[in-house]
Amino acid sequence: MVSVFKVLKRKRNKTITLKQELWIAILTVIIIGFVSSLLISTSSAKEYFTTELRMKNVDNANSLALMLSQMNKDPVEIELLISATFDTGYYHRIELKDPQGDTIIKRIYRGELTLNAPRWFRHLYSLNVAPGIAQVSDGWQQFGTLYVESHSEYTQDALWQSAVNLFYSFLAVAVSACIAGAYFLSKILSPLSDVMKQAVALGEKRFIKSKVPRTYEFAKLVTSMNQLSSRFSRTVKEDRRRLEEMRFKSQHDDLTGLANREYFNATLDTFLQNSQSHGALFLFRVINLDALSDQVGRVEMVSFLRRFSESLVVFLESNEDSFRESQIARMSHVDFLVLFSDVSELKTLSDNVLNIHKQLVAEFAQVELGVSHSCSLIKADDTRGELLTRVDQLLKIAIAQPGCNACINDNVPVHQEHIDADQWRTTIETALKENQLEIALYPVSSFSGSLLQQQISLSLLLNGEKYRFGFYYQWAHRLHLLARLDWSLMKLMILEYGDSEDESILAIELSADTLRDDMAVASILTGLSAYPNLAKRLCFEVRAGFAVKEFSLFRSFCSQVHCIGAKVALKRVGAEFTKLTKIQELGLEMIKIDTVYCHNISFSEDNQTFLRGVCSLAHSLGIKVVAEGVKNPSDQAILHSLGFDGLVAIEESVG
Repeated sequence: MVSVFKVLKRKRNKTITLKQELWIAILTVIIIGFVSSLLISTSSAKEYFTTELRMKNVDNANSLALMLSQMNKDPVEIELLISATFDTGYYHRIELKDPQGDTIIKRIYRGELTLNAPRWFRHLYSLNVAPGIAQVSDGWQQFGTLYVESHSEYTQDALWQSAVNLFYSFLAVAVSACIAGAYFLSKILSPLSDVMKQAVALGEKRFIKSKVPRTYEFAKLVTSMNQLSSRFSRTVKEDRRRLEEMRFKSQHDDLTGLANREYFNATLDTFLQNSQSHGALFLFRVINLDALSDQVGRVEMVSFLRRFSESLVVFLESNEDSFRESQIARMSHVDFLVLFSDVSELKTLSDNVLNIHKQLVAEFAQVELGVSHSCSLIKADDTRGELLTRVDQLLKIAIAQPGCNACINDNVPVHQEHIDADQWRTTIETALKENQLEIALYPVSSFSGSLLQQQISLSLLLNGEKYRFGFYYQWAHRLHLLARLDWSLMKLMILEYGDSEDESILAIELSADTLRDDMAVASILTGLSAYPNLAKRLCFEVRAGFAVKEFSLFRSFCSQVHCIGAKVALKRVGAEFTKLTKIQELGLEMIKIDTVYCHNISFSEDNQTFLRGVCSLAHSLGIKVVAEGVKNPSDQAILHSLGFDGLVAIEESVG
């Protein structure tokens, strides 16, 4: 008991689980019951043995006194009878006294008894048994008084054996009670782990639901938390729906559903700033569209535009292996643009879309319709105006002839270094093999100047020069080397920050190739688990497009990351934010809004309204919102007023 109270005293100011408290209570009750039962039973046995020994003394004294009264009072015979009785029984003393109190004969045991009971037990449970007393007569006269006293040590031995038997019996009962208590305790507390997981999830801004247990108190608690999660989920769902409607209306053409001019211009500007000439631009123009409206009717004209838009979508879906990403926009009544990133086989793409449009135009033979296009590879130093002028000049050549025609410019000079895939593969693999790597930090700061996190990327040292992530990303993605680069960055980061005591957040982006590889994710998380302080500082960033396409995989990744104490953030966030179902269950730390939405935000009221809604929804979930790639001070001021928490430092492409 003393040890139990000492444990309780030590635990007073420390965290202790409910299960531990219940076990302490159960063990305290069992120990008290065990000790008290043993003490009470032993004390009862002592009283019983004392009574029995006293009755034995009285019976033996009366029996022996009767025999002495009936025999001749010859001293020799009396001594022989008393000695014989003493030698045949377990007696400590037999004494005969005359009426005056003088001893006639006395026999007392002066040897040592062999006993099993320990000394402390005999001292604790000493037996004070009164001797048996009987009167011996000689005819009608009193001859003397007989005293008979049995050995109490034998009774103590029997009491000790009884106590030992009781101890083992009660111990077996106590162990059985512990086993039964453990079983029932596990049953009673089995819903507690789910309740704890849900409570922790709520603290991590993940509004999940749990199964309602049968225990009344747990059921009431879980029901309340589930109602909170349900109400919050409905609110988030409604906010997402409104934001998506607002975004789509502000960024898309009402007639065709394609991106409008303003949104495409922002996308093109962002692409030209961040890409390394790994793209192409197509310009389509519908010829004699107004003639179709005049001769056939506006309904047919609208139908043709929608079918034409669908033909572009079908064309992109059927040729998706020839590029990484694409963006379609309706720029004017008759002009359409398609932007490709990481494009290959430009001539093949042009021929394929030209054949599709010839088949479409053939259905309107009564009107001299035509769909011509131009296309050009993008140069590294292109501006939006230069690129649009170039494709427009090419289109003028194409439409000089009737029908459907195309004009292509695929002879744009490229970098002299690393001009093909084999050279890029060799260069990147050499950098990985020879550890020609370096960590680059890009601070994410609040508008007050405080540091929110350090964004980490991997720089390659190529031919003595340092090249940032944006320079080699397109080729690394095309050559499927991003997973190896991610793993190299993780090892370099652990080496650099594994033993650091700094508490600033470190953000690292994981590619889709890494996230799709279960072994790669397991290796990264296992490696981090050996550095718990670093894991708490780390924030894994995932592109929003991947999170939407692979939502189940992304949600599983979030759960694994939270288990080691790390955080998750989304980057390149735009339209995908409104498409993320159950975002309230992900526990995101931060979202980084794509440059497309922040570019020239001062002049776009629609984007301002959309981003204000995104900030409001994100902040209701405890998610920070920062902007990527914003240089203009006026844009930064507008973003601050919209509710943004900070900005990401601008990344330069080369060293």
